[in-house]
Amino acid sequence: MYLAASSILPTLKIAFDAKRYFNNTTGLGFYSRTLLEGLRRFYPEHQYLLYTPYNKGRLSLSNDGIRLPDSRLGRTFHPLWRSRGITRQLKRDGVEIFHGLSHELPSGLHHADIRSVVSVHDLIFMRFPNLYPAVDRFFYKQKYRRAAEQADVVVAISEQTRADLVEYFNIPAQNIQVIGQSCDLVFERLSLRHLPGRLEFPFAKTAGLPDSDYLISVGSLTPRKNWHTLLDALFLLKNQGVHVPLVAIGSGNSPYAKALQVQSKRLGVQVYWLDQYVPTQDLALLYRRAIALIYPSIFEGFGIPILEAMTVGIPVVTSKGGCFKEVGGSAALYADPNNAADLAHKISKVLDGEVHAELRSKIPNQIAQFSPERICAEWIEVYSGLMTFSHLT
Repeated sequence: MYLAASSILPTLKIAFDAKRYFNNTTGLGFYSRTLLEGLRRFYPEHQYLLYTPYNKGRLSLSNDGIRLPDSRLGRTFHPLWRSRGITRQLKRDGVEIFHGLSHELPSGLHHADIRSVVSVHDLIFMRFPNLYPAVDRFFYKQKYRRAAEQADVVVAISEQTRADLVEYFNIPAQNIQVIGQSCDLVFERLSLRHLPGRLEFPFAKTAGLPDSDYLISVGSLTPRKNWHTLLDALFLLKNQGVHVPLVAIGSGNSPYAKALQVQSKRLGVQVYWLDQYVPTQDLALLYRRAIALIYPSIFEGFGIPILEAMTVGIPVVTSKGGCFKEVGGSAALYADPNNAADLAHKISKVLDGEVHAELRSKIPNQIAQFSPERICAEWIEVYSGLMTFSHLT
C-alpha cells in the first residue's frame, strides 16, 4: 500500500523544519536525524530540503539539501524567519510539502499552496504545568495549538499524545494519525543479534565506568525523569543484598540535578554519573554492556531509550501508564514510578536469569513495529496522500 501510493506520484520536494536536526542533542534532534536518514536511505528518489536558521556543524549526518535564511533579516531574527519569512523562501524553492518536525509550522503555507504536516511529540507542559515556567507554557500552547489546528495532517508520536491532543486542544481523534519513531541504525548494527559477543569499549575504561555488570538509565537530570525514586529503589535493593551499579547518562545543572549526587552518596548506592554529551555509537555500546535499562520516567511522549535498549538486545524496566507500554509491550517490566519498593521489585525480577531471558526473547517481535523501513513507509504514505489530495482539489 505504501509503495504503491508513492509510485504513482512524481518525485516529491519535501521541506523540513530542520533547526533541531542540525543543532539539538536530545530527543527532538535524534527524531529529526533518524527520520531523515531513513527517508534518504529507503526513498532516495524524493528531494528533501532542510531549512535551518543556522548550523553548528557537529550533529548533522549530511548537509545535502540544507537551506539557510536568504535575507539579512532572516539571518538576524531567527524566530521571525522560522515563523513567517521562511514561507516566501519555500515558495521560491518550489516546495510542495512542509513537515514541521517538532510541533511548529510557519504561517502562510496554505496561501502559498504548500501542503503541511506537523509532528506532535507530547503535551507534557499541559499535563504537568508545574514543571514549566509560565511564559514557556503560554508560548508552547499558542504554537502547538495553532500548528495542530492549521496543519493538513497532524501526526502524533504515540496514542498517548493523540489522546492528549484530543483532551487539551479538542483536535478530533480521526484527524490525527499516529506514527512512532525508529532509533538510529547504529543500535541495530551493534545489537546482540548481529554481534553476540562481549564488545570491547575503550570509552568505558577512560571514563572510569565499571567492567562488571551494571544497570543503565538515560535522561536529562530533571524531576520528570524520576531519578530520585530510582536512587531510593537502588537503596532498597542494597539493603536486600543486591549490589549492581548504575550508569546514569544525563545532563543538568539545576538544584535537583546537584541534589541527586548528594542523595546517591547519602544512600551509599554506586552510581557512575556521566554528565556529558555521549555520541550515538558510544551510547549504543553503553547499552550493550548493561544488564537492563531502568527508565522510571513519570511521563513521556514516546520514550526512545526503551526502543534503543531493546534494539541492542537488553530488556527494560519502565513505568506503568502513559505511552510506555506502547513501546515496551511484553518485552518490558512495568513499575509504579511513584513507588520505590515496586521499582526495586521489578529491578530484582529483571536480574533473574529466567525472566531476563524471557524478556529478551520477546524483543524482536516488539521492536519490529518501529523498524526504520516501516516508519519511513508510513511517512511516505502521508506525504503521498497530501499530494494526491492536492491534485484532486
